[in-house]
Amino acid sequence: MQFSLDSHKLHYHPDRVAEFLKKGDCYPLYVEISPVGSCNHRCIFCAYDYIGYPNRKLKKERLLEFLEEVKEAGVKSMLYAGEGEPLMHPDIDDFVVRTKELGIDVGMFTNGELLKDRLSDKAIGSLTFLRFSVNGGDRKTYSEIHQRDRFDKVIENIEYVKKLKEDKKLETTLGVQFVLLPENIDSLENLIFILRDIGVDYLSIKPFVLQNENQFYRNRGFDIDIYAYFKKIEAYSNENFKVVARLNAFKKYGKRTYKHCYGCNFITILDSGGNLISCLPYLGKEEFMYGNIYENSFKEIWHSEKRKQVKELLEKQLDVQKVCPPNCRPNAINEYLYELKHPSVAHVNFI
Repeated sequence: MQFSLDSHKLHYHPDRVAEFLKKGDCYPLYVEISPVGSCNHRCIFCAYDYIGYPNRKLKKERLLEFLEEVKEAGVKSMLYAGEGEPLMHPDIDDFVVRTKELGIDVGMFTNGELLKDRLSDKAIGSLTFLRFSVNGGDRKTYSEIHQRDRFDKVIENIEYVKKLKEDKKLETTLGVQFVLLPENIDSLENLIFILRDIGVDYLSIKPFVLQNENQFYRNRGFDIDIYAYFKKIEAYSNENFKVVARLNAFKKYGKRTYKHCYGCNFITILDSGGNLISCLPYLGKEEFMYGNIYENSFKEIWHSEKRKQVKELLEKQLDVQKVCPPNCRPNAINEYLYELKHPSVAHVNFI
């Protein structure tokens, strides 16, 4: 199995890309939802610590209606993650199951501590993928990074999902993500051995990203040849377990080949307050909000004057090379779209 975690998959959706190129707009393929603003961990590198972990959650009835609305608009995938821990929402099980019932592929990022309390076996089986955030390879390091002594509990929950997959022959992909920091790099190999023994599908290793200047954490950098290190640890992969070092995210950190953002036509975010926004780095900023689902339907928001204003800002005014965070989720999508709209090679019709 191949995991494309560092690139994009827009070339699998030529009809939507063609619509965007022809009309200049389209409905998104992917929506990320923040069911809650709060979190039960306090990771030292948290991208959203500066907003104070607001104690808010999406209302069940309205979110279930919203799922129907985005399905009608042609949304293909949904991720439950965002600014908080999704398993803290009391209705997260129902959200996952209903999303799948509607024919929308559904994934989840979680620290995993509350897994067996909040996700039924049916909900786990409804997930296209379940990715645990584990940022320490032993109890001590994990506790220092997550600010919670829950390493054993999380590993136990990962083992539970693996056994459930085997017993019920689930197709859910089981992954783990590790944000590489100077504080946890020495524990990574131990985590690899643990996860390989459990039999998870992959371990993804990504860099810390400074999403907002108000974040508390600052990365000190590494005093080793990081690419030689990755070559070493990727060799721990086998036929059933992949160590995926996101090399492009490290090599291209802060480097962009495009000036403006088109990717937010294909990706959008619903925060825990019901605001539909362009992307998480601008969480809480009015100038990047399209509207609120408690006031309007998805289609009304998507075709609103406010979204047109945000779209104008992103596509024509905002210089992403100067003001956006070093890496972002639409980055690879933007490289692809920008090249289609502004070809860097001559004579493109001579294929």
